[in-house]
Parts: sequence; C-alpha cells; structure tokens
Amino acid sequence: MRLIRLTAEYIDELIEGRIGLRGAQMESCSLTLGSFDGLHRGHMALIRSVQEARQERDLASGAVFTFMQHPRLVLDPDPEPFLLTTWREKLSVLHESGCKVIVAADFCPALSRLTYRQFVEKFLVGYLGMKHLVAGHDVHLGVDRGGTAESLAAMGQELGYSLEVLPAVQDGDQVISSSAIRKAVLAGDMPRATAMLGRPYALWGEVTPGDRRGTEIGYPTANIMPLDEMKLLPESGVYAVRVQVPGDVVIGGSQGVLRRVNESLPEVDMNGDLLSAATADWAVYDGMLNFGYVPTFHGDGLSQRRIEANIFDFSGDLRGRNVKVDWIKRLRGERKFAGVDDLVQQLEKDKIEAKAVLAGLD
Repeated sequence: MRLIRLTAEYIDELIEGRIGLRGAQMESCSLTLGSFDGLHRGHMALIRSVQEARQERDLASGAVFTFMQHPRLVLDPDPEPFLLTTWREKLSVLHESGCKVIVAADFCPALSRLTYRQFVEKFLVGYLGMKHLVAGHDVHLGVDRGGTAESLAAMGQELGYSLEVLPAVQDGDQVISSSAIRKAVLAGDMPRATAMLGRPYALWGEVTPGDRRGTEIGYPTANIMPLDEMKLLPESGVYAVRVQVPGDVVIGGSQGVLRRVNESLPEVDMNGDLLSAATADWAVYDGMLNFGYVPTFHGDGLSQRRIEANIFDFSGDLRGRNVKVDWIKRLRGERKFAGVDDLVQQLEKDKIEAKAVLAGLD
C-alpha cells in the first residue's frame, strides 16, 4: 500500500505552482474522494468501481483521496468522540480491501478555500494524473459547492477525464450514511450498524492493567483502552463480542480459538505517516463485554466508562498488547447489583446468551 501525503505546506506549494520537478505522482489513475468515515457499504462501492475502472481503462493506478484529519476535527474546536474509523483503522480497512494507493491530505484552510475547478485542475488532474473520477450521488466539490455531477462531467471533457456517478446504496429504505451509522452505534443497535457497514463495528485498543476483580469472581477481563480518544463508542451495557488477539499470546493449544486470520493494523508515526502495513497473525475468540461505570464495585460508578472484555476460553497475557473488538449485539444495560453473588448469577446468564448470539454468526 502506497501513501501519498499532502501536508498543509505541500498543499500551499501546489496551489502556488512551486512543486519544481516533483511533478505528477501517478502516470494515470482512477480516483474517488471523500472523508470516508466508517468506510461503509456506500464507500466500498466507490472503491470497487475505482479498481474496476483502472483495469477496464488500463490505467496505472486506482486511488482513494481522503483526509488525514476528519474535517470536523479541524472545524470544531472541542469535538466529542465521533469517529467511526480512526486513521489507523481506515488504513487497515483500505489495505484489506486491496486499495493500493491512498492520497492523504491535511484538511487545511488553503485547501478548503479552493473552488472545485481549482481543486480538480491542480490536484486531481495536474498532480495526481486522474483520468477517471468515481463520485457519489450527492457529490459537491469546492468552497462554492459548484462541483456537481453536471459541472464535473462538463469539465472532464475539457481536462481529459471521465466521470462515473454511482447511485446511493441503501439498507432497506434508508440511504446508508456515516451519520445514520453513528446514530445506530450510539443507540447500541449493533446489528443495524453492521448491516450498513457490511462488517461488525470494530474497535482497536490496548489492554491495560485492571483491578483483577473479574479474575477473583471467575470472569477474568481484559481492560481495553481505545487507541484513539476520538473513537465513537456505543451505548453503555453488556455486549456479545468477537475479540481478535495477537497469535503469539495464545497458549494451551487452540481451545476457544474460532479461527486464525492475517490482518494489518498499520503502524504510523506521530504525524500519521505510514511506517508499515505488514499483516500479522491473529486469533479470534468469542466473548462478552461490559462497557460502563462498574457501579457494583465502585459505589456510584467510575468517573469514566471502562471497557472490560471476558474472552471465552482464553489463556495468555494481553497486557500492553493491541486487540480488536467486534461489537455484535447489546444484551442488556449496565446496572448495579446488590452483591457479588447476584452479579455472578447474571454473568452466567449473559454468557449463555452471548454464546447463543455468536453461534448464529457462523
């Protein structure tokens, strides 16, 4: 996977025509563009069309133009967590989809002030060598939002690129969108989110030390800290989940392991630039998860919600390691129990229900 970075400084150079001998980054390409938060079924349809066009038109590359920072992170001075896919998660999904070239631009004032003509002419055609543009049904580019399907098609005849506009992708009678998925996630409606995403809603996080109360009552948990604080998390409660752990931590044979997978969690530096997209070996387990304030053990509850995953039939040390959680279904809300015995009785019921839900996935 190749990452072409357009920093704010380099964007200024391109706008002012000071790129020197660096020139176009691709000989020719098909391309789609957007924020792509979630990379849902509608987004993936655009990416598939880019790859098909590259082959059909014998172009050198198929590319996705997106932003290193979601525009909302730049425009809102104090945003609440809202990202469906963090930067590393976005790179992971694109890598798994077979995307070979990603153009990652800083969302900066200079770029946001461009008209659609300036943007297409200087960046997409002049710099990236675009010959075919794949756009969504509601395309509007530029500060003036003048880059509609009609105006982009007309300009393509002048600049030498073709335009393909895809219809909206729907789930039932609803158009799939990032905002609709956020509403489903916030409501804890994970089957609905899964249907629109085309895959379970996922979280990558680091396992951090806990208070070991789960181990003491027979339900050991991995305490998971999201890798990005802007990651949108679901409604509090108990969930049936699938958990992906590094293959090298699995001990005691393959008991509990549903399958092994090769997947990439790309490594990036402090600026978000790609260091490696190498795949790694992961083991997948069933599990259940509590996301909340843990009031049974903490009086009125913790000040911040905690993610605690009980991974069925797992043995191994995950402290300091990254894991992936697929949120499958919310089983119930979080509540405070009168004592440990009542909590354990409920956890036994939760485990039976979680196993039943997860058995229906395969």
